[in-house]
Amino acid sequence: MLTEESFVDFKCPYCGDAVSFPGDCAGFAQACPNCTESVIVPEDGNATGRRLPLPVTTARLVLRRLQAGDWRDLMETLADEVMFRYADGRPLGEEEILRWLESDGHVKLTTPGQPFCLGLQLQGSDKLIGYLTLNFTDAQRLQAEFSMYVGRNHQRQGFATEAMAGLLEFCFAGIKLHRVTAACDSRHAAACRLFEKAGLRREGEFLQNHFADGGWQNTVCYAVLSQDYRKGNDAPPKGN
Repeated sequence: MLTEESFVDFKCPYCGDAVSFPGDCAGFAQACPNCTESVIVPEDGNATGRRLPLPVTTARLVLRRLQAGDWRDLMETLADEVMFRYADGRPLGEEEILRWLESDGHVKLTTPGQPFCLGLQLQGSDKLIGYLTLNFTDAQRLQAEFSMYVGRNHQRQGFATEAMAGLLEFCFAGIKLHRVTAACDSRHAAACRLFEKAGLRREGEFLQNHFADGGWQNTVCYAVLSQDYRKGNDAPPKGN
């Protein structure tokens, strides 16, 4: 027997227009059809949708969207060739970073095929010590892969661990992802320790699948499921 599909009717918290989504979208991020901002569809009968739970705060960091004024700090991080020893990419110059920031300003969480970037800002200052990217890997936007870059001057101080905790809280408690993944060069011991400390499970290893440092290297893959996530599952992350 066919039944009529239920819909959630509410107001967009950004533009104030009335919008409607199928009931199975409740609790998830969707693009407002009027202003294109990413909005959390209410699942509690609220008449207004919820903004993305950003910025996210940790003990010493603020995870927030990138801003035009971040270019100097990003250049300090991305001009360092050592940053790319185990990662894809290459050092970037001033003009490239400025173009990236201008383009990133138009990217929403729900923008198809575009990485969603968050800067890692020190609390109590404007200093950006790195950034992370989130890329959805399925059409339903329930699975995502992330990468993270922390400048060398701020490594080995626990900042990456804090950023990981904030990111996973955003992904699982904030936007209800099902699965989060990460990958790294098998020689990158610090990244492997970081993922494992954060509760990601090592799921496999691709043999000689990328060329770096004059030879073919391996990639190890990590993942964590929503049901395995043990931190902050019952509360949304702190955000404004």
